[in-house]
Amino acid sequence: MRQLVGLRKGRGRSGVDAFHDFEAEGRRYSAPVELKSTTNRAVSTARDVGPDHIAKWRARIWMFGFYDSKGVVLDSLLVLGPDDMEPWIGRVERYIAPDFRIGERVVRRLALEDVHVICGEKDAYSKEDAKALHKRQWDEERYAAEMDLPDGYSPSRMLEILRLRARYLNDRGSTLNNPHVPKKFLSGFRERELDAGGDADALRSLVQARMRALTLANPVLRRIADAAA
Repeated sequence: MRQLVGLRKGRGRSGVDAFHDFEAEGRRYSAPVELKSTTNRAVSTARDVGPDHIAKWRARIWMFGFYDSKGVVLDSLLVLGPDDMEPWIGRVERYIAPDFRIGERVVRRLALEDVHVICGEKDAYSKEDAKALHKRQWDEERYAAEMDLPDGYSPSRMLEILRLRARYLNDRGSTLNNPHVPKKFLSGFRERELDAGGDADALRSLVQARMRALTLANPVLRRIADAAA
């Protein structure tokens, strides 16, 4: 799909499938694109979906590839912007929001008494105490950066470290696994699908023109694409 429409592959661990690079109004833009493919018109998304995914999805162009039942022949392409996807994104956000709010309230209520119960009551806490909480979630540099004593952590800092761990655990438990973009939602955009079986150059031009228009029309996406260029 990337090669067919002339997109640049995302690099490293950026979490971006591809970029659409273009120039407009004397500026260079690099719009992030979420690529999805399906053989049954329902589309899977991601594991452990939380607020970070919601924010990411609201700043992406979405391109859906609809394949035949064997997943070999690309029948059509559908290009949507964040505004088109918002009804579905909003539903996912509303579904997970209460769990994250519960967790945040619990985190804020943790106090020094909780540090004493979980980590023991001490005048200063060691790196090993912090590692008992965060384990391999942090690297050595992070453990050192969090220290507010010459070789350890004060009780108040340890409380903050405990709250960070509690937030991490809550977020993992509150995420939604692989919410699908349903057939019914995507069927509402049938008239905008592009036949992928015709002239490849014409298809590429149409897709890129739509991506440019969607990028420039959405202030958030436009800002991100401008900064990424």
